[in-house]
Amino acid sequence: MSGEVRVPYFTMGSIILLILMLLIPNQMIHAQSAEELQPSSIPKETIKIVDPITTQNVSSGQELSISGLSSDNSLKNCSVSLIVNDVKPYQNAVASGTGGIDDFSQWEFVLHTNYTQIVDGENKITAKLLCSSAPTRWYSVFVVGVPNIGNQQELSPIQSEPPQQELSPIQSEPPQQELSPIQSEPPQQELSPIQSEPPQQELSPIQSEPPQQELSIPNASDVVDTNSNNNNMMHVSVLSQKNPVARGDTQNTTISVTDSNSRAIPNAEIDGKLIYPGNNFEKTFKGKTDPQGKFVYSWTIGENGDVGPLSIEIEVSSQGYIDSSVTNSFEIVDSSSTSGINTVTDETPVNGKSEFDFTVAGDYGCDSKTRQTVEGMEDEDPDLVLALGDLSEVKDSDCFFDIISNLDDDNIKIALGEDDTGSVRYRDYTRHFDLKSPFYSFDYQNVHFLAMSTGKGSVIPYVNGSEQYQFINDDLNKAANNPNIDWIVVYGYRPFYTSPTIHPANENLRETYPPLFEKYGVDLVITAHNHNYQRSYPLVYNVDHTREPIVKDVNPSHYNSPGVPIYVSVGTAGNNLYDFRGQAPYMVTQLEETGFLHVNISKTDRDVLTGSFLNIETGNDDDQFMIIKSEFQ
Repeated sequence: MSGEVRVPYFTMGSIILLILMLLIPNQMIHAQSAEELQPSSIPKETIKIVDPITTQNVSSGQELSISGLSSDNSLKNCSVSLIVNDVKPYQNAVASGTGGIDDFSQWEFVLHTNYTQIVDGENKITAKLLCSSAPTRWYSVFVVGVPNIGNQQELSPIQSEPPQQELSPIQSEPPQQELSPIQSEPPQQELSPIQSEPPQQELSPIQSEPPQQELSIPNASDVVDTNSNNNNMMHVSVLSQKNPVARGDTQNTTISVTDSNSRAIPNAEIDGKLIYPGNNFEKTFKGKTDPQGKFVYSWTIGENGDVGPLSIEIEVSSQGYIDSSVTNSFEIVDSSSTSGINTVTDETPVNGKSEFDFTVAGDYGCDSKTRQTVEGMEDEDPDLVLALGDLSEVKDSDCFFDIISNLDDDNIKIALGEDDTGSVRYRDYTRHFDLKSPFYSFDYQNVHFLAMSTGKGSVIPYVNGSEQYQFINDDLNKAANNPNIDWIVVYGYRPFYTSPTIHPANENLRETYPPLFEKYGVDLVITAHNHNYQRSYPLVYNVDHTREPIVKDVNPSHYNSPGVPIYVSVGTAGNNLYDFRGQAPYMVTQLEETGFLHVNISKTDRDVLTGSFLNIETGNDDDQFMIIKSEFQ
């Protein structure tokens, strides 16, 4: 017994206990780690369209305001964009959250017709939330496009009719679930406010009632009977750049294709034929319209051909539409017959100064970029500097006064912006520049300048019949009848026309003043407000569709006595730049750049105005244009 070795029981128990103590904590740690790696490690973002909602009736062919919510805030790196009816590319929404321009917790988007339109029947609207640290999320709604929804809502007291009850199941189904798995909220909650208002449920069946079809004509002059096939008809217009045109010169012809509601038809097939004078020569061409429904054909007129009318025969086809054809013509003349009329392409801008020049920009910051812009102006040594409003992004006018201190105050002419009006800075600016009125005019050599005050219409009214309107009407009338004035330049803050960007054009201004500008021969209208650069073609005011001005001359840079204004937006002095959501068909150029417009006025045997936009980052002139007025005109 003395040689026998026994293992004490407490030793075996200690070993088992030790093993358990080692295993159990590891299991707990592993379980805890697993819990920590649950979905919380991957942020789950959400997005939602609040207005409009699925099954809601909206006006077809009209602009539509869309708004929504997301899980974004000013600290996350997220953005919201939308696509309608799968028409690419996605269009950027605007942040409207309390955190500023980077807070998409609330967002807004305006569907403009130059991107796409709501069509009759079902339309799909999809919002996309793109974040750098989380998977992309989408949310879609389906709305019903109906003609002239404003009138239909007045005509929909048919809730008690049985057919209406057939629509209610749509609201009980969660249509959003297929498209938005991110929603933890019942989609039904979005629709419940509508259910309590019977008229809203009754809108879509109205389309089947004959009286409503009479309301579907936004352009009654084009379509008379909506029960006919007029909705499938195409309207084709042909605009040649020059008429007459010289032998040996180039010609550009723009073919525009729209439907009966004046909506652009993209990808329409163009078959064209040129029939030269005397039927001695024919030339064919083909093409397709762009997203704006336009196709431009350029060619050179033969130097040795006959003079006389050249006919253009156009045939257009597009799926879903009735084929259409149109004929147009212009005159071919000998080159000597067009001297002083159409030979603008061989003009070159005058190097250096001729009679005088001026620089223009608006929306000033209080930083190095703005200083760089002003220094660039100083280098040009202009006779005048036009400052277009929002003269400082800070609440202190001294910043602007400091930045322009090297320029001569007598040569600086200002227009007041939104931030400059109705504030202490208004008094500072009017005193500093000795302004008796915020709207005024002056002559400099052979140019008449008119400064408008459009910062805040509630403070300084600009509507028809206001003191400012009467001043502008009388002032332009006098300038137009002054034999010593060759050019009229209007400058102010709010734009009359713009591509889709942050601020839309002011409808009240657009419907009030462009007719006056055309009546009195205004040559150039310069504004700001949107922090980017835009330049239009020469534009004719469209009485029937004020948002769709008529392009008078499709030449991208040279214009011979256009007789209507060119509109330029120069909100590029240094404040944060705005991006574009598309390009309006009447805009030639648009740039997201900091810089200024430099305009030169010269007079020899002709009156010549040349403009160029100088990019301060590169030192390049990224846009150039020229207007020529012949002496005998």
